[in-house]
This record gives sequence, structure tokens and C-alpha cells, in this order.
Amino acid sequence: MLRMANALKAYSTVAPGEVGESLFEDRKSQFFGFAIHAESAEEAIEFRHGVIERIPAASHYVSAWVLADGTEFFSDAKEPHGSAGLPTLNAIKGRDLKDTACVVARIFGGTLLGKGGLMRAYAKAASDALDASRIAQRTPCRIIEVVAPYQLYDPLVSRLASWNAHVDGTDFAQEVTLRLATPTESASELAERIRDFSSARAVCTLRGEELRFL
Repeated sequence: MLRMANALKAYSTVAPGEVGESLFEDRKSQFFGFAIHAESAEEAIEFRHGVIERIPAASHYVSAWVLADGTEFFSDAKEPHGSAGLPTLNAIKGRDLKDTACVVARIFGGTLLGKGGLMRAYAKAASDALDASRIAQRTPCRIIEVVAPYQLYDPLVSRLASWNAHVDGTDFAQEVTLRLATPTESASELAERIRDFSSARAVCTLRGEELRFL
């Protein structure tokens, strides 16, 4: 089932490059939970294929994801309708995570758990995997271009970290041009601070916005 919603800005997500994992057993059925950062359906599907290769003995590979653009997806993977995919999706949504995917692989133990038992099992597997994940914040940042005389470069750069500014790049020409990123809400204050510090010798230009992990 596919659902669409409005795009979001700042959000929490599983930290990129990491995998949260869990495992528990219910009446001899084993439930392996996995949670990752995924910024597209393609990434989530590719990860599901990886879980299939890793746990080939599983009878079901349930998946769900929520993207930052508001897209939601879940699949029951041939479990009874509503017993697997939706509880997995709700584990993600209950933590208000975006760009996050979960896969739960079940190795059937021979005993039917019933719809209620399956719902609890898949919810627990997904929740445990998410709880085992490191959560990161993705923040809207404003890009600031700073043009300054060379003599200001070292003293300015030495202060940027304490001013919550991150240097993306530097161009050394007739003057120094710095490309900075800072949380959007503090961009105007940072530009004013740089102007004051440089006695107006540094020229700040506000550029576009990007989502960043800070």
C-alpha cells in the first residue's frame, strides 16, 4: 500500500551508514529486525534484497518506510492483511522518523501466532531495531558566501565553529571566499556577527537552503 503526504523540512532519521538490528523468538518463530537510513524507495528495496540474501531461510520479508517527502510504504509480504507491514510502519511513524526503512524477516517456527500475535511480533521486531539505531537530526541550513581580505582569514576561521558555522569550501583569489552552512534560523545573526567582527570588511551573501546532518 502506498500513501503520499506533504514534504517536510527538519526531521530525525536513522544515522546514515548504520544498521539497527534486533532478534527475538515467539513460539519458535524467529523475527529479525533491521532499520536503516534510506532516502528513496530504491534504497529501501535494495536493502530488503540484502536482508533476503542474508537470511535466506525466512518465509516472510516484511518492509516499510517513510521518506522525507512524505511518501509512506508498507507490505505484509503475504502475512495476513494488516498483521505485519502496518505495525512495522507504525513503529517508524511512532518515533516521528523520516528517510527511514525497516525490514523484518520471519523464520516460521511451526506454530501459528494469529493476527494479534503477528502484529505484536512485527511491531516489537521493528521497534527493537529502531531502538538499537543511532538517531540523527537533519536540519535546514542556509548557505552563506563570505568574501573577506586575506588578513581576516585565520582569525575568522578560528571562530566559525563556536558560531555554529561549517566551512563547505574556500576559494583563494584576490580575496578569500568562504562558503559556509549554518542552521537557517541563525543565518542572519551569523552574517551580522561576521560583519561586526570584520568591521564591515567581509561581505556576506545569503544563498539557498539545504538539509544537513550537523
